[in-house]
Amino acid sequence: MLKLFYSGFLVVVFSMLINLFSLTSEISLIGFILLSFILLGIYLFDLMNFDTPKYSLKNYSTVIALNTFFFSIWYLISWDFWLIVFCVLFTSINIFLRDIINIFVYRIKPVTIYGSGELKSNLEKSLKKLEGYQYINFKDEIEKLELFVEEKEIKLLLLGEIKLEEKEIEKILKIKLKNTRVMGYLDYMLEVENKIEVSHINEEWLLNAYGFEILRSKFQNRLKRIFDIVMSLGIGLSTFPVMIIAAIVVKLESPGPIIYSQARVGENEKEFLVYKFRSMSVDAEKDGAKWAQKNDPRVTKFGNFMRKTRIDELPQLFNVIKGDMSFIGPRPERMVFIKELEKKIPYYGLRHMIKPGLTGWAQVMYPYGATVEDAKNKLEYDLYYIKCYNLYLDIIILFKTLKTVLFGKGR
Repeated sequence: MLKLFYSGFLVVVFSMLINLFSLTSEISLIGFILLSFILLGIYLFDLMNFDTPKYSLKNYSTVIALNTFFFSIWYLISWDFWLIVFCVLFTSINIFLRDIINIFVYRIKPVTIYGSGELKSNLEKSLKKLEGYQYINFKDEIEKLELFVEEKEIKLLLLGEIKLEEKEIEKILKIKLKNTRVMGYLDYMLEVENKIEVSHINEEWLLNAYGFEILRSKFQNRLKRIFDIVMSLGIGLSTFPVMIIAAIVVKLESPGPIIYSQARVGENEKEFLVYKFRSMSVDAEKDGAKWAQKNDPRVTKFGNFMRKTRIDELPQLFNVIKGDMSFIGPRPERMVFIKELEKKIPYYGLRHMIKPGLTGWAQVMYPYGATVEDAKNKLEYDLYYIKCYNLYLDIIILFKTLKTVLFGKGR
């Protein structure tokens, strides 16, 4: 109901501002179409969930970025100066409304962890980033847990243990039945961190885990293929001028081919040639295959810019249209690195159950990295994507990728 009120109020404000600035019906129609994208973006970035601190700079910046982006499109279509004032007023009212709702809705929820060691440490690190919860440390034995939960009015009890003894299960079940939410470690990582921790799962977990519909649903695969083609053609046509400019600059900056092709591993571990704008010098791998690294000296100046804005990956739209890749999926890697990683990371080969993607959940959720540990962390997000895939998740990834491109936070 709160989400409906928030959305409805913004629509009413938008309509009133259109009347205030006396916009034509054609310009107004374009505005309402773009408003629907703004509301979709607010929803996908969880900005309709008001269980966050009242004054969140992250939320402010996201709302401002969404409004500015779509109002800029509206302005470029109509060239109406008053849309700038419109944008400032609408954004200000949007932020003010969020603060008013948060004042009445926001409540901090106490949370504690039962367990010790690495798992408890991982949960504590995660809770530091989780807004809306106050962590209260529990250090005593299981016998005192129930009293602790009652005294501190704990709303969420996290289990920092994978396997519990019978006595522990009995005590914790009693707490759960008294209106305290209890969440296991793997469930927390899946639901809150949106990843599957490969170090703590086994074949039995995979056997019993729900999801993985993309591996067997013909309907979902057809829907994903339609999404791939529509997005590739749409983005390809809209960025064609950018690709022409990029090709000219690549050619002028350093000798060598404009388009760089390389064998990568795709679905079912079949190799294919992936295409990119060349962002490195021609002799970048004269001494053999190397992991890409942050501030890689082999990258050209314009290549560095292309990587940050993902322009270098635009030729991969051809791979998507061909069917070698999907628009969204795990990042395609080279066979020489995969053989090495499969020896060190459990279940690494599972990421090849679907087509690799031009962008993906791991790319938008995990920062740049070029180590085995980074590959493991990215795999955990890739497995989450495979397990929980749906079109809604693809749209979320699309918006997060757009945010990455706009703020130049690519690898």
